[in-house]
Amino acid sequence: MSHKGEAYPASEAFLLDNPRRRQNYPPSELIGELNISPDNVVMDFGCGPGYYTIEIAKKAKTTFAVDISPEMLEKAKDKAAKNEVSNIEFLQSDGKHVQLSDASVDLILLVTVYHEVGENDVVLAEFSRILKPSGRLVIVEVIKKDIFQGAPVQNPEKLQTEIEASSFKLEQMQPYKNYGILFFKKAVGTHKRSL
Repeated sequence: MSHKGEAYPASEAFLLDNPRRRQNYPPSELIGELNISPDNVVMDFGCGPGYYTIEIAKKAKTTFAVDISPEMLEKAKDKAAKNEVSNIEFLQSDGKHVQLSDASVDLILLVTVYHEVGENDVVLAEFSRILKPSGRLVIVEVIKKDIFQGAPVQNPEKLQTEIEASSFKLEQMQPYKNYGILFFKKAVGTHKRSL
């Protein structure tokens, strides 16, 4: 486990992508819940070794795999090459500045990553900047205790309050196994930061 604002150790990537996790939490199941269309541009923020990135890329026009760790990005690149997926661009960022244009992304996905982000208000402002006006921010966090070691359990109401205090409004929250999938849209009249 990493600390808030720090990279997850690449030496522990096997905890993020292994046969047991794939059996219990197939990436295609979660990605299927997101209604990604073939013309969508999607950012997988905190992509790690690319566990969800490949499935996103199979559905989206363009996928941006973003991680703070260059070692994790290398693992994700290797996975993309092995799966012969070529519509992925890899970017190193902590989320405070992402090398993308204003209003260029349809969906930003964070799976068990939001609780590790440092300077959440700055990162959320950056997400608001790069999301299209109709774009969605999707936060997936553990909300029920699991028998498997993993991300800490989060309070969905606290997440909602914190994210809505920025520039987003919760549209829907749906359960998925031990997770909560929180779908946010940009709030009307949100502040725009320039690149």
